[in-house]
Formats: sequence, C-alpha cells, structure tokens
Amino acid sequence: MYYTTDEQIERMREELRLAKEKRQKKGSLKPLQKINIQAIVKVTGLFIFIIVVISLLFILYSVLMAKSRGETPDVLGYQLYVVKSNSMAPTLDVGTVILSKIPEDSTKLDVNDIVTFKTISGAVVTHRIIEVIETGDGKVKYRTKGDNPTNSPDTELLDPERVMAKFVLKIPLT
Repeated sequence: MYYTTDEQIERMREELRLAKEKRQKKGSLKPLQKINIQAIVKVTGLFIFIIVVISLLFILYSVLMAKSRGETPDVLGYQLYVVKSNSMAPTLDVGTVILSKIPEDSTKLDVNDIVTFKTISGAVVTHRIIEVIETGDGKVKYRTKGDNPTNSPDTELLDPERVMAKFVLKIPLT
C-alpha cells in the first residue's frame, strides 16, 4: 500500500492551481482577440458607410446646385440625359436614359460618335456625327444626323464648343 504525504498533496494542489490559471489565461485571450477583430470590422464598416453617405450627400448637393444654375449636372465628368424624341430611334428610343461623358477635347471627335450638344437656338440634342469637316482656318466642325431613317442630316454644322457630352452607354431601366 502506498500512502501520500501532506506535502505531496499540497504540491499536487499547487500544480493543479497553476494549470487552471494557465488554461484560464489561454482561454481568455481567444475571446479577447475575437472581440478586437469584430470591433475592428465593425468600425471599418461604419467608417466606409459614413464615407459613402458623405459622398452621396456631396453628389446630391452638387447636382442640386447645377440644376439651380440651369446647368446640366455632372458627377466625375459623367452626365445623364433622357431621350425625348424619336430622332435617334431605333438606337435610342424615347424615354431611354443615356450616360454621357464630357469630352476632354471636343475637337477630336470621330465619325459615328454619338454626342449631346446645344443647337444654335439652345435646344439640347443627341445625334450621331456623320462627317468631320476641317475648315480652311484649321478648325473642325461636325455634321450630325439622328439615326432614324426618316431623318436627313442636320442643317447647321456643329461647333466643338457646343458639344456637351459624348455617349457612353444607355441605361436599361425597362
């Protein structure tokens, strides 16, 4: 028969206590780490959300200010237009929303580019460039025409200064 002394029992208790403390410390680090990662993800998500909301508010403000001045609003150089006549059918039907970009250099447009421009009378029109005409003084003018087969070429030539935007894509809303 083997008997355990009081001293041995006390040593075992001490080892068990140390092992228990060690286990508690390891276990407490993992949830703490999870909380820190979760907190970082939450804060990052909140930060991104706030940036998006501030950006949208800035865009809304700039659009409203442009509208109040009678200008066409643009966001990062892009503008939205709604087709209001059949002059570009079947390419762009009435009611189609188009995304257009303000050209960097409106003197370097090509045949087949679809452009939105102001006529001499002030109307806003979207037509296709069918001819690039170089004038004798080194300037460029454009002959435009709607895609509708019943249209004839526009009577007035388009000056590059009146080009507002170049067609990028039509937005499918229906």
